[in-house]
Amino acid sequence: MNARVLAQLTLVHVGVSITVVPVTSTLNRVMIADMQMPVTLVAVLVALPYLLSPLQIFLGNWSDRHPAADYHRTPWILLGGLLAATGSYFTVHVAYLLDSNFLLGLGAAVVVFCLWGAGINAASVSYLSLVTDLADEEGRSRAVSIMWTAMIAATIVTAYALSRMLATFSKETLFTAFGAIWFVSVVFVLVGSYRIEPRASARTAQPSNSADDPMLVLRLLALNPQARRFFLYLMIVLISIHAQDVVLEPFGAKALGMSVAATSRLTSIWGVGIFITLLAGILFVKRFGKKKGANVGAYVTAVAFASIISAGLLGRSNLFIGSVFLLGLGGGLMTVSNLSFMLDMTVPQAAGLYIGAWSVANFAGQAIGNVMSGVLYDMFYWLTGNPLIGYSSVFSLEIVGLLLAVWLFRSISVEQFRRQAEVRLQTVLSLASD
Repeated sequence: MNARVLAQLTLVHVGVSITVVPVTSTLNRVMIADMQMPVTLVAVLVALPYLLSPLQIFLGNWSDRHPAADYHRTPWILLGGLLAATGSYFTVHVAYLLDSNFLLGLGAAVVVFCLWGAGINAASVSYLSLVTDLADEEGRSRAVSIMWTAMIAATIVTAYALSRMLATFSKETLFTAFGAIWFVSVVFVLVGSYRIEPRASARTAQPSNSADDPMLVLRLLALNPQARRFFLYLMIVLISIHAQDVVLEPFGAKALGMSVAATSRLTSIWGVGIFITLLAGILFVKRFGKKKGANVGAYVTAVAFASIISAGLLGRSNLFIGSVFLLGLGGGLMTVSNLSFMLDMTVPQAAGLYIGAWSVANFAGQAIGNVMSGVLYDMFYWLTGNPLIGYSSVFSLEIVGLLLAVWLFRSISVEQFRRQAEVRLQTVLSLASD
């Protein structure tokens, strides 16, 4: 893979990823705190990209076998990227429609959020599959690292730009801000997709996609106790980290009276913390080990959530902002450590299959975390009538989940996993051929 193709893949990845930022850093706050919509409703809508992730399996396999216009990946990258950008742009319009006409708005919101989620999934599996098609194993790792780092940097810049555009908040400025993100996303996707892939008729090898068969993944987990335990660990970690995705900005608005611009900036503050520990965390993991890194990251994240609860009780917005930065630091260290450990929890004969299993845990954990936070908040708010108790219940659940993950991680061993995997692999592969 040459530098031009890598730069284009990075542009596409950034173009698709930034469509998430205005929805999860700004629109969630407007819908929950300003429009007074049920948190569960907003959480389900925001979780749709994760709930639609099985689309990746179908589309990945289809694009392997059926090129369109003599290309396997490019048409789906283009279609998915443009759908993600356009869907993200219209989410703010259907939110206002939902606020004024619930039934009509609900139908429109489901369609638009589904289009946004389908676009993200279609583009993601296609450009990640193209990385697999065009690079060797070492090149893939380098490409994904560069793409992921660029995505975090773009998230920081996008959230900061949103907060500047929304300094004077109105419906019109919100539409304009979403339109600006749409424009940048479309340009990145179009430029990134231009002549990025060789024609299907010129290929000598059959392409393979980055998605895996979920039924085979379930069979794999059923036969390996260590794999099941690690899958459960990842699920708990991801639920505990991502349950706050929908409620963090509304908490800033409700508990601390922060403006839309101020809460939109929280994602950039969190992103800076993530970015720092993504870089420094590699050195930490090399010196102290992956388990130690994951556990320290979990403890730091738990302290951050406790500090966020305290900020709400004390009415201290500065403490809240510092806690969000600390949340990024802990989350970044956990990400580096768990990703490194995840790569160890494979065997050479079935690396893709096990990575597929951990990917299923990733999507499921984020979806469950989002939806669970909405249900938990609405339940406690209904019982008490106090929004601070509702938000604190979500953050408290995350603290408990992180501590539970640290306890569970103690019983997971790479050596035991590999022994069990070697013994059971032939059984799994024979089941796959049935």
